[in-house]
Amino acid sequence: MKKIFFVFLTSIVFIFLIYFYNQPSIRFVDKIIQIPLNSEVEPYEYIEKVSHMNIKEIKVVNHVDNKKLGQYQIEYHYQDKEFILKVDVIDVLPPTFETINTKILRNETVDPQTLVKNICDDSQTIVYFKKDYLFNEVKTYRVDIVVEDAYENKTEKHAYVLVEEKDTQPPTLTGLDKITALLGDAVNLESGVTIKDDHDNHPQLTIDDSKLNLSTEGEYEVFYFVEDKYGNKASYSRKVEILNKYANREAKKDGIKTCYLTFDDGPSSNTQKVLQILDEYHIKATFFVTGTSPKDFHYIKEAHEKGHVIGLHTYSHDYEYIYSSLKNYLEDLNKIKELVYQQTGQYVTYMRFPGGSSNLVSKKYNVGIMRRLTKRVIDLGYQYYDWTSVNGDGEGVKSVADMKKKIKEEVEGLEDVMILMHDSASCENTVKALPDILDYLIAEGYEFKVIDHYSPTFHHTVHN
Repeated sequence: MKKIFFVFLTSIVFIFLIYFYNQPSIRFVDKIIQIPLNSEVEPYEYIEKVSHMNIKEIKVVNHVDNKKLGQYQIEYHYQDKEFILKVDVIDVLPPTFETINTKILRNETVDPQTLVKNICDDSQTIVYFKKDYLFNEVKTYRVDIVVEDAYENKTEKHAYVLVEEKDTQPPTLTGLDKITALLGDAVNLESGVTIKDDHDNHPQLTIDDSKLNLSTEGEYEVFYFVEDKYGNKASYSRKVEILNKYANREAKKDGIKTCYLTFDDGPSSNTQKVLQILDEYHIKATFFVTGTSPKDFHYIKEAHEKGHVIGLHTYSHDYEYIYSSLKNYLEDLNKIKELVYQQTGQYVTYMRFPGGSSNLVSKKYNVGIMRRLTKRVIDLGYQYYDWTSVNGDGEGVKSVADMKKKIKEEVEGLEDVMILMHDSASCENTVKALPDILDYLIAEGYEFKVIDHYSPTFHHTVHN
């Protein structure tokens, strides 16, 4: 009886073994496949051997994102069987970085993080010294710095640490360019100021503005006093000019080429395209908007949320109506102001006159209205902005090539520019020309800014 049971059991085991042996199976080259970031995913290359299946009949579902570090999986389906392979997308490139030399006092410590900048790597990095250093002698030390990423890729460079016995140098203050403001402007006396010190990361700054009178026109002197924690002191001064509130706020002559991109007459379907291009270039602009296309009002909100500045360009953009009287103009201006508030939650005071403050079209409807309007809007708390340069899309220039040529002619020789373009529905070629225009301005060394309370106003001469 026992012999019969043993034979039966052996037969059952043998049948199961034959069954499992004949089941389809896949053997992969490794339990977990590691591939470098951005390399091709090749699911069939990871198969070492298949049994009892036709490899050509395997269906592959690839869940691997080869552009993002992490662990993923590939599914291999054959008939009713599913096989899972894990794939790690890893970083195989060592970090790149630059070093910074520094000065310290004897026996001070140095954080290796302070000796590196512009670290570039696909994963998180740590910074450390290759060995320990005691900065206990007055001399220059050469130190070896290692930047290592999360996948143990390393780059080693050296920097220099000058050790001094004591600090005798006072802090330095830069960025004290002359401030030009209009009566009624808020003035930030720390604007643009940079304090540096060899051994104190937080020197004390004191500003004496007792001679500054923001309510009276004139040129004033403001005094700046800096002191580090070791008692080293220095003093500086800065000119502040307060102009008549109706005056033009001039651009700084500081050697920095600055470009203010402005778009009039939107929003429209072209506004969305302009925003996409500006996103790609990481550039912000100012949009002087109208109320002529209600279906596109949401682009005002979108532009605002992306960090662009919204200005007012009247609601109707109807020259005959707005320039017939101060009453009409101000009612129309208030209407676009309310629209912008609905979209952004902010009451805007930046504005641009249709045709600019120098326009002569207004003379057909009301002689002298621009002289009255330019003062009246400022009395009401607004500030208007004209421009220095155009791409010509509002002057009959239609082709992309001519717009690019126009910009080059308009900005040549100018340090600070405010460029007028249009993003209305008819300005498709403006959109097409914009990338090349931006490339040109970048190549010419311009930095891009949006309008704020300190921006130059670029006022034109009023002719009516």
